[in-house]
Amino acid sequence: MYSVEEIVKEEELTEVFGNANFGQGVTKREVVSNSLLKCATGYKTGHTAKCILEELGLVTKNWTLTKKGKEYLFAAYSGGKSI
Repeated sequence: MYSVEEIVKEEELTEVFGNANFGQGVTKREVVSNSLLKCATGYKTGHTAKCILEELGLVTKNWTLTKKGKEYLFAAYSGGKSI
């Protein structure tokens, strides 16, 4: 099992996010994790967040998780445990 930092490098996040700002105190990884959770549970997210996920290869244009997206989501919320 990989960590979120291994799945998506910090440099990738910085490049893809550019000047996008989701509010004070919200990290890039929180945006990614929360948006992936929304995708997995059938909810929508904003256009900018969706584009970021697409560019990172975590979702498809049809708003479904890719293998990489599933790995990231699991790593983000499993706490390092696989039971």
